[in-house]
Parts: sequence; C-alpha cells; structure tokens
Amino acid sequence: MTASVPVAVIGPPDPAAAFTAALDQAGLASVRYDELPVDLSSYPAVIVVAGRYPEPERLDVAGLAEYVRAGGSAYVEFALDDIGFLPTGEIRTAHIERIFTTAALAGIEPLHILDEHSSQAQQVVAPSNAVELCSYGTVAGTHEAIFGPPEVTFPALLDIPVGDGRLLYATTALSHHLKGRYKPVRRWRRLLQVVVGQLTGVQLAEDIEVFTEPRVWVATGEPVKLVVRSCIKPVAELDLIETKPGRFESDLQYLADGEHSFTVGGQQATVTVGPRAERYRRMVDRAIAWYDWAGMFYDAPDGSKGVAEGFSNEIDAEGKLPFRPVPRGDCFTQTAHAFRMYADLADFPRGRTIADNLMRLVVEEQQLTDRNQLYGSFEPRGARTDLTGTNNLFADDNGWISLFTLMSGHVEPGLRGVEALIRTSSEELGLQVDPWRTPSTLLVKGWDEIARSPIEDGLDLTSHWQSSAQCAYLYAYGLTGEQRYLDTATRGLDHMAGQHPRARLETSRTCEAGRFLLPLVGAYHYTRKPLYLETMRSLAGYLKSRQGPDGGFAEWDGKCPPSNEAYGVDEAAIFAANGDLVTDQLYGTPFAAWALPLAYRVTGEPVFQELAHGVLDYLSRIQIEDPDDEQLDGTWQRAFDFDSWEYFGSNADLGWGPYCVETGWSVAPAIIGAMLYLTGDSFFPPAPDPGAGLSGLPASIRAEFDAIQAGQPASASYTRRDDGRVIRIQNDVQAVLGELIAAGEPVWARNEPVGADEIYVRGADGHLHHTYLDNRVGQGRWQQLGDLELADEPVVAFNPGANAIEVYALGADGHIHHCSMIDVRGGHTPWEQVGTLHFTGSPAVLYDEQLGSVRLVANDTAGQDRRTHKVNRWHLPWQDYSHWITA
Repeated sequence: MTASVPVAVIGPPDPAAAFTAALDQAGLASVRYDELPVDLSSYPAVIVVAGRYPEPERLDVAGLAEYVRAGGSAYVEFALDDIGFLPTGEIRTAHIERIFTTAALAGIEPLHILDEHSSQAQQVVAPSNAVELCSYGTVAGTHEAIFGPPEVTFPALLDIPVGDGRLLYATTALSHHLKGRYKPVRRWRRLLQVVVGQLTGVQLAEDIEVFTEPRVWVATGEPVKLVVRSCIKPVAELDLIETKPGRFESDLQYLADGEHSFTVGGQQATVTVGPRAERYRRMVDRAIAWYDWAGMFYDAPDGSKGVAEGFSNEIDAEGKLPFRPVPRGDCFTQTAHAFRMYADLADFPRGRTIADNLMRLVVEEQQLTDRNQLYGSFEPRGARTDLTGTNNLFADDNGWISLFTLMSGHVEPGLRGVEALIRTSSEELGLQVDPWRTPSTLLVKGWDEIARSPIEDGLDLTSHWQSSAQCAYLYAYGLTGEQRYLDTATRGLDHMAGQHPRARLETSRTCEAGRFLLPLVGAYHYTRKPLYLETMRSLAGYLKSRQGPDGGFAEWDGKCPPSNEAYGVDEAAIFAANGDLVTDQLYGTPFAAWALPLAYRVTGEPVFQELAHGVLDYLSRIQIEDPDDEQLDGTWQRAFDFDSWEYFGSNADLGWGPYCVETGWSVAPAIIGAMLYLTGDSFFPPAPDPGAGLSGLPASIRAEFDAIQAGQPASASYTRRDDGRVIRIQNDVQAVLGELIAAGEPVWARNEPVGADEIYVRGADGHLHHTYLDNRVGQGRWQQLGDLELADEPVVAFNPGANAIEVYALGADGHIHHCSMIDVRGGHTPWEQVGTLHFTGSPAVLYDEQLGSVRLVANDTAGQDRRTHKVNRWHLPWQDYSHWITA
C-alpha cells in the first residue's frame, strides 16, 4: 500500500482521532467522513468508529458489505445493522471483565491485559470461521493474565473472512480508549497500530521509548541517565550501552540547574534540575490547590460543610471519576492537620479556618457520647445518629481521628478517643482485638470481655490495623505524661517488633512496612529502646530492596487474587504478583513519606534520609499535572506503575481500586510528610517531664469510663444553641443532637420505666419534633410528630398511671392539642384538640399524685384561668378556677 492512497475513517472527529494517530504512526494518509460513503471501492481500507458510544450506532452497511466481499479490508466497532453483516449479541456492561490478547494477535504478546473500565460490549458468538484476536474475561493480573485465560470468555476483537475480503469487528469501542482513559496507554495505542497493520499490511513501526532515570526532575548535584527501550540500538547524542536486551543506557550525567532535553528516534525526554525543597514546596502548593478546584469542600470553601472522601475508582464513559461525597472522620482530621501545617508554612490564614471547621465537625458531631460501651469512639462515616445507623467503629479510622483530634488542641475529646481504643484492646498485648468492631459487638460483649478475648487471624501482627491507635497512645503520652498510654503502646510494639518480619499482610508487605515505621518512630523517640531502632533498620533495609530508580517502593507479597475466579470479589492489593512495579498511594507510599523524615530526625541515620528523599522525590514526580483536568490536576491516584510510568494497576479491589483518589489516607498524608521535611517538625511532642503536663486529665477521662462501666447514672440537660442546634450536656460533656434546627428551647421528661429521657422541641419548621436518650442504646433520631403547626413551646409530663409521656402544645389555631407516647418506641398517638376554647399559650402541666392524673392550667384569650385534667384517655371540659374539679 502506498502512503498517497488514503484510508477512509468513518465517524466523528474525537473517536476517529485515535485511529488517525495510529495511521499517522504507520505513515498512512487518511480521510474522514461523518457517514459511510456509498462507493468505497477506491479505498485500501475502511475504519468505522463508534460515534455514539456508549450506545451502539445502527449503520447502513450494504455498501460496506459489498466492499468487503469484493476483497476490501474493514474495521467496524460496536454497531448494529439490518442485514446480518455484523455479528450481533446482547449489549451489557463488562463490570469486572477486562480485555486480553490471544496468541492469534501479532504485535502484542498473548494474555496481555487492556483495562477498559466497565465498558459497554456486545456479547457475541463468534462465527465459525472467525479468529478471536482479543477476548473479554475475568482475568487476574496487572499486565498479564497470570493464571491464563478464564473458563468463560466472549470475543472483544474478531478477524472474520467475508468473501474475498476481511472484517475486523470489535464488540466494544476500541477507539474510545483516549476519551475513556483506558490503561495501560501504550498498549492501547499499540493495539490500534496492530489493527491498522492487520487492515493495511503495513509493517508496524518500531516501538521506541525514551526517558531519563530519574524521570521528570532530579535534585541539584545528583546524577541522571538517559534510557532508551528499543529492539535495535538507537542513534543518540549520548553514547548508549545495552544493559539488558532491549534496554540502552547512557553514563551518569551531572547537569546544571535548569531544563534539559534529549531526542532519540524522534522522541524527546525532558528532565529538570533544581533544589529539592523547591520541588517539595511546589508539590504541596499544588495539592492544597487541588482540594478547591476538585470541589472537595463541597460548596463551602471554609470547610464548614466538611471535606469529601474523594473520587471513586469506576472511570465512566466520559473518562471521569465518580465524586465520593462520604464524610469520613479520618479524611476530615488528616486534611485538617495538613491545612493547619500549610497555614503556618505559607502564611495562609484560610488554612487554619478550614482546619478549625473540620475539627469542630468531628468533635461536635462525630464523637459518640452516649453512656455505653461506644462512648468516646468516633462515628467514622459522618455525623452520629442512633444505634441502628452507626457504622462499624473501625480501629484504624478511630486511631487516626483520635490522634489528630489531640493534635488539633481538642484534648479532652481526643483522650476519650484514646481511652475508647484502650478499652477495646487486649489487656495482655495492648493491641486491638477486633478492628472491624460493630456497635452490637461492643454493647453485647462489653469492655471487660473484649479486653480478655484472644486476638485471632494474625491481627496482632498488622500495622495496617494497629499502627494508628499506637500513634494516638504515644501522642497522648507526650501530651499528658500519663505512663499508661506509653505502656499500652509499647506492649503492642514489643510484641510486633519481636515477631518481625512476620506480619499479617492486609494489603502488602510494602504497605505494612511503611505503616509500621510511624509508631516505632514515636516509641523510640520516648524510650530509646534498641528493639525499636533495630526494627526500623530492618524495615529500611526492606524498603531499600523494593525501591525503584525514581524513589517509589514496589508492592510485594500482597493480598492478591489467587485465581481468576477470585478477581474483583473482595478488597485486594493493586498488583497481582511480585515483580509488578506498582506503588500504592493509598495504603503505602504516603505513610512512608510521612514516617521516614521523622525516622531520620529521631535516629540521625543516613539511610532514613536517603529513603525519605527517594519517596518524597517520587511523590513529586508522579503528582498528576494536567491543568485541563480539574478532577486530578495536583493529586495522586492509588496505583502507579513506575515501569510504564502511568497510573495503572490490578483492578481487583472491590472498594478502592487503582484509580481512586482519597483526601485522607493519600493526599493529606503525602503533603504532611513533605511539610514535615520542609519545616523540621518533630510531629510527636517532646518527652514529658515526670509529673508534668496534663496529668490530671487522663484520670478524669478514665473515671468517666469507669462510671459507665459501673452503670452509674448521669443526669442530662438539653438546650438550644445560638445556631438553633439542640445540645445535650451530660457529666459536663456536650453533644450536638443531630441536624435539626430548633425554634425554641427543648423540654424533656424522664421515662423511668424504660430508662430514657424523652426530648421535645419546636422546630424551625413550626412542627414538634421528638428524640430520646436511652440509658443503654443511647440517643435516638429526631422524628416529626404529625403536621400540627405550633404557636408556642410544648410542655411535657410523665404520667406514671399510664406509663405514658403526655405532650401538650398551643397550635396555630389557638387551641391546645395533646398527644401521648404510650409505647416504648411505638410512636405517639395522633394530635387531638383539648376542648374548644382558644388560649394565649401552652398550658402548665404536672402530674398530681393525689388525683393520679395529669393536671393542666392555661390562660384563655379572654384572660380567664382555665384548668382541666386527664381521666383515662380523655380530658374533662375546661373549667374556670372557681369550678376546679378535685374528685
């Protein structure tokens, strides 16, 4: 085929661009049409792209069928026709199936994976004479299907002989790989080049890759080398030596500060040389800005509505990530600390405002203050609610929340969080017994039984679940000097360090190493115990062995699917096998970047500084830089492949896959690490002097828990705050009761038979709302009582004769209305009008023990005092004072 004869490309410009790029790479001309021309005979090949994806397009293919049967070559993707020329099948979403190559496809190794992000596909049955070039299937692996093809597959790309010609048919839109951000990018480009080669017979162009090591930038005075991947030795301005098959390297180059470019085979690699601190500061600035332009603070830039969790993993057909609005306490607190640090670093007052608002939400609305075995823990997924709506009180989340609550200056709530963690830890080891603990487990077992329970399934050897609580204990010790906090932390660390390198691998050995460092740093800071230093050195040696040329730590020994059938059904690592050069920016890299500068500061040993430089360099190199993408510019996604140099990994994790973004866990810890390096901050407080600090406060907090354990009652009062929220005050601890905005002051009555306060308030909507505080299960949710519009505040009294709460209020109609709560949680009776008189306000009400009845007194609109009382279910007629009925 000659380059002067164009290939016809049919379809809109955007999807067509993917194939015109492949044609350009092959040196072939092309001409684009919006619709299929009637006469195709002059074209050496025809490519028809899916212009309406994710919907299939119905095509008039009569002319195309004639062209192919006469000897033409055509590629068509994801389309329908009316003459049976194209394969047909059910159109569905390929949720966890991915495309993989077969041995029949020349140009890409077989069983190599192409991740197309839950694409729309036709589940066709291949014609008997077709050759399957690519298949859909549930395959475990990162780059390669490591367990081979699965038992169940369906075609993704078919080569179908038709008459004297051939039809290449794709059951999904391969051209969508650009807009849909399919991964890995180079393999998708290569696939389209292979399709062009199959259609035209043109030999595939040499696949050459040019880059520097390290990539992107290098610190002043440090070396860099040029690397070329090519099947043949390329011509370059630097001498290149083949260091292994297909890889050519230059000698180390020491370059002056500034930007330097190298061109090989028409491709260019650029590297910048400059001060390390400038690159770290730039990384922090861009990550802080990302919170705004990605909309992480919802529509309240001051943080007063919280911070979102981030973006979910499931890339949609537009190439966008779904917004993940979950209000996680760990994301709140980690983000708050990052912005507080940035406020000081950059003289950025708004950062402190954001931090203060986020922490206010955590302390006021997320800490559980009901006097039961949940006391002191933090609701990890938003504002607290009643027991039925409370999430698992995950130990790792609660550890981070407690730690940063202490660091924010909210010492009492932070110490309550620490005490709650201690009460759910093993007496013997000081480690969390059940990191996933459910509210019902805590309430049924109680603190004593949990503390005596064995730690099962290797959970005593996982820093993933244990390290955050240990850091909280250590910080609490540094703040207060309370020896019990240090002892609890060191019991657990002694056990884990003594068993090292044995570990439960929740995600990977690399992630465990990065997470284990921080509590070891804190413990060594306070104790100088040789065991901790030796364990840190061992972890450093391991990380060094896994470190790539750009500074990142490759995942190793992970929780990876053991078969194709196990892929995509549980939480999993973002690599598939040892040797995948993938780093984890959710559970690993940021925590190593956080701990390593501190490890160097507390030990002074150069290995920790080298590793800190490496991992922070790496984070700054892989930080996404795309000003046109407001979702991702300035952030990090979970999985980065530093060999192919793109965000990509095994997509097996059911919850947080390779493309997700987290404000906490990822972005905030990464920049906390960078700012710790830039500021020299020690993170943990100085070692306290004996008897110094807040030594009386831990005892007071502990006494609160002891009183709850002993079942000692504590009366509560309720009041309306200036912003209209109702708060509870119990044992000097305040709690905001939900999101209800009240118009008046709350009233309450003690329902002693069921051990609860019944609380009522007139809402800003004019209706009456009710909640409760139960001695055992805690606070309930607000419920509106009917549609009665109130004109005054309610009054309530407990009626022991009926075991009922009697509720009275003046309605907007001027009448007094009544309802009763006659069942423990069965609700209230409907509102009923008490008599026909009109009144100026709600009545006064009390229970008269002599009468055994509820008495009411009210002033009617004529100025007359009126009284009545309730007999069984009914109220006697209103009487003036002189006719008050006493029997």
